[in-house]
Amino acid sequence: MNTGRDLIAYNDLKKLIVDVGFCTLCGACEAACPVGALKVEKERLKYLHDCSEYIKFCPICYDICPYTEPLMLEALGFVTDAPYRRYGLGYYRRILLARSTDDRIRRLSHDGGVIMALLKYAMEEGIINSAVSSERDERVPIKIKPTISLVPDDVLSHVSMKFFPSAVATAFGNLVYSHEEVKAAFVGTPCQILALRKLESWEHKIVDSLKLVIGLICLWCFSLPRLLKHFNEVYGIKPREIQRISLDGKYDIHLKDKVIKVPIEEVEPYILPSCRTCMDATSELADISVGGATPLKEWSVVIIRTGNGEEIFNSAVENDAIRTKSLEEEPEVFENLMKFIKFKKDFALREIERRKALDQPIPPAITRITMLNSREEAFLSSLTIEEVMTKDVISLPPKTTVEELEKMMIKSHHVGYPVVDEKGKLIGIVTFEDMIKVPPEKRSETRVEEIASKKLIIAYPDESVLEAYKKMMKYKIGRILIVEKENPTKLIGIITRTDVMHTLRWPMKIK
Repeated sequence: MNTGRDLIAYNDLKKLIVDVGFCTLCGACEAACPVGALKVEKERLKYLHDCSEYIKFCPICYDICPYTEPLMLEALGFVTDAPYRRYGLGYYRRILLARSTDDRIRRLSHDGGVIMALLKYAMEEGIINSAVSSERDERVPIKIKPTISLVPDDVLSHVSMKFFPSAVATAFGNLVYSHEEVKAAFVGTPCQILALRKLESWEHKIVDSLKLVIGLICLWCFSLPRLLKHFNEVYGIKPREIQRISLDGKYDIHLKDKVIKVPIEEVEPYILPSCRTCMDATSELADISVGGATPLKEWSVVIIRTGNGEEIFNSAVENDAIRTKSLEEEPEVFENLMKFIKFKKDFALREIERRKALDQPIPPAITRITMLNSREEAFLSSLTIEEVMTKDVISLPPKTTVEELEKMMIKSHHVGYPVVDEKGKLIGIVTFEDMIKVPPEKRSETRVEEIASKKLIIAYPDESVLEAYKKMMKYKIGRILIVEKENPTKLIGIITRTDVMHTLRWPMKIK
């Protein structure tokens, strides 16, 4: 293999991603390679021939990998025009509950059937003429493989499974190269969605055919061979017996006549290495994100992020393909969603710290979003907190009940609120983590002043945004309260980690 600079991009991809086990075989590099040098085959990425013979210094395979550092902020630009942004939820326009109006679709999907209904509707209306997703392997139902649908009924074979790798980006590339005038929808996990957005940022020719991006709410993907071997050895379950897998507090294995509940800790060793450090639970870069609405049956949580996604979704609702209801009608769903997001982020942060302590590799993309480069540090140090902070802060009086707090969270989707008394004095902050520690039956009688944290991390408006960010990282918190320097009990604003990442896009917008 050529190890000179001619192959520096592939060499880096191999060294930093493939050889250390971070590749999840999404196939984005295969779809993007202009000379066909890469191929996902038999659960590994193969390098077929010396690409430097055809093109020198090509960076694309490294740049568009979802686990490398280039184009991360550029990819974020596809959703940043949304009016709301929240830590863990990303940028969005609306969050709601939805289900297909077609009973058959709901039965086939095992949840609300929203993805199937959207794809079928969009295809029937000519919004798209194809869809790329995953379907079950006929021999091993638990195993999934990429699939391309060209007629509406084809989408009924699609599955919203996100537990095992599937080379859907490869399938998307094959679709574009083999058909004319493609108008495609793409359904994938957070990492697959990131790869597609990177391709768009790179302005690759195949993304001209991309009309709708649907992301799955996702915890982790697993090593299929190792996990199946474990199930066989411990439970005597053969791969072909497993109908599907779901997560409902435990890892549920659905057989034909029963469900076996496996503790999350038991399957943890089989999580793919790259997934262990992933903090995106809700496919934050999709047009529309969809996932289960635990504890509801036959409903889905839908997060609408882009204008394009909103237009298509609204049209499907208006034409009776999808039925919706407010998230406020089902408070347990929001609580479970936020617990899910928190669990994934906390797990990833612990894994990152563990790997750092042991001097083990971390995906470059994760390093990119958890550490600033010198240019970003210089930019954030040039801005004061006052220029970036949110000044219209929602605060709560001390006597607010936890039940009222919960309703406020479901309505606004903020997960942290300052507590301010009748004299305007800042006395604490109450968060989602504080709320869930109170049993549901006691929330109507418990006041936020009883559970709010009194140990506050504060900053002043004339401090730099960089100083605020460093405090967040030091104390492992997602927000800092901003107070008057002359009167530290006077709340004047709040700055979050999401605000900081949004601010880092300013120079790109100016360009």
